[in-house]
Amino acid sequence: MTSNIIKSFSHKAYSYDSQSFVQQDVNKRLLSRLDLIKHTNKDILEIGSGTGVLSNEIQKKYPKAKIVSLDLSHGMSKIHKSKNRNAICITALGENPPFKEESFDTILSSLTLHWCKVDLDLFLRYAHLLKPEGLLLFTAAGPDTFREFKKCPREIYNKLRFNRFLDMHHYGDFMLNADFKDPVVDNEIITLEFSSLDLLLKSLRMTGTNITGDRQYQHITKSEYKTIGQSLYNNESNSFELTYEIIFGYALKHRKTLDKSGKFIQIKEVKKE
Repeated sequence: MTSNIIKSFSHKAYSYDSQSFVQQDVNKRLLSRLDLIKHTNKDILEIGSGTGVLSNEIQKKYPKAKIVSLDLSHGMSKIHKSKNRNAICITALGENPPFKEESFDTILSSLTLHWCKVDLDLFLRYAHLLKPEGLLLFTAAGPDTFREFKKCPREIYNKLRFNRFLDMHHYGDFMLNADFKDPVVDNEIITLEFSSLDLLLKSLRMTGTNITGDRQYQHITKSEYKTIGQSLYNNESNSFELTYEIIFGYALKHRKTLDKSGKFIQIKEVKKE
């Protein structure tokens, strides 16, 4: 599965920016939320940096910050380096960032986590990478993403392939169980309108999302494409629609200090004698 994702994004690296309408809009929304959080942004890790759009915007906002951009696609990172030769680009999986504990005071990720294996271990790793009081801020696609395709007849829908998008409450539970402080999750709905089905499918393909399988028995016929178009068409807007549910999540790592044994304890547990 991972190798297919790497291959898909690497092949679409050069077309990604021209079609990443939702991704760029979500980046702006993520940055606007970052502005509202009083926090040190000195050492920043972006997970799923792609072609570097978000990392470059963060660098403009925080010119003194050291930003490390991690992506699983070397092709994407090459595009990033072509835009900013000083960019620190690391090719690695989002599930296993190759860094020492407490290396960053901020971890950002925009529309990447749903491509990863999302579980408690993932958020424990991110917590270990953060310094005390470090910030985790992310967006991910939720279960209502691409909901229009669910209107297709079952025999057609079963030929299509989609990620398993987790509900936002799972993200909140994972952050809470990873001992993050006061995790917050919410969601927003974004609906794109296209003048044709071809443009809609092109937008998906050019950003690395291939909804059709590679095996022969999953081939979509012309009549089935027509049916898909009918399912995605909205008579009121006179357009083909594609919905994204965007989950926003953030939390801070607890402040910690040392007890007499040298073990970390939370500040709130320290009492004056």
